[in-house]
Amino acid sequence: MKIPPDWFDAAQTFVIGLTPGAFGSLVGLAHEKGLSWIERFVQFAAGTIVSWFAARAIGAAVDLNPFVLQGVNFTAGMIAYKATPRFIAAAAEVAGGLPAVLRDRFLPARKDSK
Repeated sequence: MKIPPDWFDAAQTFVIGLTPGAFGSLVGLAHEKGLSWIERFVQFAAGTIVSWFAARAIGAAVDLNPFVLQGVNFTAGMIAYKATPRFIAAAAEVAGGLPAVLRDRFLPARKDSK
């Protein structure tokens, strides 16, 4: 099976796009102490992915030089890995309270009968 050349180009572009955020995540993780390897991997992956999307969103909203956008991507990678645990905790808290909010919003209030 021969791999089409445009697949290689797409993979190369994808890796190049991830690289600044990945390096930012690695620099941020270098200063963290007491994390297990799985925690490091999860925070590295989250920092890389979040920085990739953040850089694309900023690049779409503001016309920046590609070098400046890579710097933004690097910085977002450094920040994103650190914010991931707090984001997960906040999302879990919101998700846990969502059924009660929906119940109070859409169902009639119950009357206590004594």
